[in-house]
Amino acid sequence: MKQIDLIIPTRNRLQKLKRCLSSIPSSALGIPIKVTVVCDEDPMTAYLLQANPNSIEMVTVENHRGSVYCRNLISQNVTDALLYATDDIEFKENAIAEAVKIMGQHFPDGDGIVGFNQINARKFSVAGVALMGQKFLQRYPERKFLFPGYFHFSCQEVEYLGKKLGNILLAEKAEIIHYHPSFIKNEVDNTHVEARLHRKRDRALSNERYEKGLIWGDDSGT
Repeated sequence: MKQIDLIIPTRNRLQKLKRCLSSIPSSALGIPIKVTVVCDEDPMTAYLLQANPNSIEMVTVENHRGSVYCRNLISQNVTDALLYATDDIEFKENAIAEAVKIMGQHFPDGDGIVGFNQINARKFSVAGVALMGQKFLQRYPERKFLFPGYFHFSCQEVEYLGKKLGNILLAEKAEIIHYHPSFIKNEVDNTHVEARLHRKRDRALSNERYEKGLIWGDDSGT
């Protein structure tokens, strides 16, 4: 592993995004971290972060396409490790380094996923925020690691594939705080409310694909 590409989609959440970005180190165990923020029909955030002294690449999507599209847009060009996150989390100190260590110990060839531990959440997906090795990423068509049919809620199929192959682990010491309204009520904002509008459709699609035994990245689910 020579580089980590960290992808963060965002939409009208500048302060939350800044909180997240401030918790990201420039490297982990000597491996440089390249951060790409994808602004989903949010040119103002891109404009306001242009002068950021940190090395952050800004990409703006003109129309509201959702976090799945935003992540796939960047992941298809990732040639090493992929770390995908949300804009409403905060990485605890050494969290990314811990995930890198676990990846090296258990998936030295890059064929695996290491999930981050959301320490303030009672229940969460191992694949909600995760580090994915390049060999695992290559399982997906054009390295688009999320099923394009989803709009916002999508990590379940990443988890299904990882568990089916036995190539996913939770790194207990790779800790993050998720400032999600389900855990912290005063974190509700318009972006969260807007995302809920897509939840019913995404879940219905997920249930339909699950019943058919389809998993994105698996031969039967592509």
